[in-house]
Amino acid sequence: MALFEKGNNIGNRFTSENQPKKNGRKPSMYKQLKELTGKKVDYELSKEDYYKTIRFLLERSKGELNKIMADANREDSTTPIWVCNIISAIFTDIRFGRTSTVEMIFDRIFGKAAQPIEGDINANVSGGLEPDLSKLSTEDLLVYHGLLEKMNGKK
Repeated sequence: MALFEKGNNIGNRFTSENQPKKNGRKPSMYKQLKELTGKKVDYELSKEDYYKTIRFLLERSKGELNKIMADANREDSTTPIWVCNIISAIFTDIRFGRTSTVEMIFDRIFGKAAQPIEGDINANVSGGLEPDLSKLSTEDLLVYHGLLEKMNGKK
């Protein structure tokens, strides 16, 4: 038996007098962040700014990226977390000899490369598609033959 079916007296039924302590809609993530940080939560960079920053990071040497990470590790650093994540992923790829991060970033910035598919396709359809003409009368067969000649351009 499920709760609160007719005749069920177990538990508290939701009524106008029996309301939850925290009623109403939960505050959005933006409002929670605004209350937590005391700052207006808004976008600071455009999509183009993100792409330019990522391209900048990919064009840096390992030493330059180390300087950025060293600055990011300071307590009063203003380096955004997403920049640290990209640099960390690049360093992980270097350590293990992979290129997955760079490939994914290139795909995001420049778009995935088109991969043309080549192959020989046999468009000749044969077998099993010929109509069964055994049930047609002689008159119907003559009409059918005339239509085939029209389609093939013989008349």
